[in-house]
Amino acid sequence: MANEYEKYISTFKQKVLEEYRPGIYGSGFKSLAKHFKIKGGHHLIMCWYRQWDGTVQSLNAKPRTGRPRTLTNEEVERYVLNFVETMNNQHKPVDYKMVQNHVEVSLNRKVAIATIKRYGRTECGITSRTTHEITTRDIDENHWIEIGKFRKFLQRISNDRLIFIDEIAIYGIMPPLRTLVAPGHQSFVIVDKPSAYAERFDFIGAINGSKPIACMTLTPVDRKAKDIQGVRKEVIHEWIIKSLAPAINRLNIDRVHLICDRSRAHNRAEMMQAFIMGKCKSVINVHYMPTASAKYISPLDNPIWHSFRETVRKQHPLTISNLPSILSRTFYSLSRDQIMNAYRKCAITYGTDVFYDQPFT
Repeated sequence: MANEYEKYISTFKQKVLEEYRPGIYGSGFKSLAKHFKIKGGHHLIMCWYRQWDGTVQSLNAKPRTGRPRTLTNEEVERYVLNFVETMNNQHKPVDYKMVQNHVEVSLNRKVAIATIKRYGRTECGITSRTTHEITTRDIDENHWIEIGKFRKFLQRISNDRLIFIDEIAIYGIMPPLRTLVAPGHQSFVIVDKPSAYAERFDFIGAINGSKPIACMTLTPVDRKAKDIQGVRKEVIHEWIIKSLAPAINRLNIDRVHLICDRSRAHNRAEMMQAFIMGKCKSVINVHYMPTASAKYISPLDNPIWHSFRETVRKQHPLTISNLPSILSRTFYSLSRDQIMNAYRKCAITYGTDVFYDQPFT
């Protein structure tokens, strides 16, 4: 019965009310609600009864006018939706305060921001999303042609023969970004000093398509001893001779290509000379990624460094003495799947569309 009259059409209401007998046991509103399984209970039947004059037509649902519209459908589309679309096409941020100002200036009358939000959500399908920063270079067609060519070149080489090196800055004070908080407590974490004043550690890492190969941490003490402000050519060359070259030799892989960015610390001729001094003949060339393309091409720059930094954060508290060992241990714990997924995300795995992540395509 309930399934047959699920929408409570007028004829069903008539059938229920015809069974009503005032003062007779089993024929009251509560009994009818139970018998016919009315979801609204006896109160709903009472509402029907007050509306009923004995005819089916009197039980028809009356049209509801609702609240009067502040903006017509045309005005919503023209001044709300079209404005947001224009800002999106220009890749500019927009919020409802800006939309409200545009609507009020255009119509020369006040419109509540809550009303504009309701129209935006329910009628225009406008949602609020996290912004993603891009530069004008990121949407430059010639820039992506260079990225595509370099990715195609890398795809012709086995991933195990592609060694990427990159540097990242890690700070001595990096508390976890999130923590559990019990009711009535706050998410404060005590640190020795504000993060802005924490000591900087420069970390260098190298990976190929399946494993981490070598790494090095340049501490504040090291920088002071060498009288340098950061990673310099001399530091890279010393690391190649002492660590990276022997590590590559242990791989027993020939015809290796080293990939890096165009940092001043990366000089192709001097780096190749450092490999010779380190008795490593496997590296046949050093290749520079196109300018400002590391976040699209280097597995270290974007996919791995982010998770690497978050893993280090979770080992709070960090100290000047334990941070170098934590960095090294975390780097060498990178799994084969993590690295392979990073190579795949950077479209340097054979067969991947080299333009799959190009914005606005």
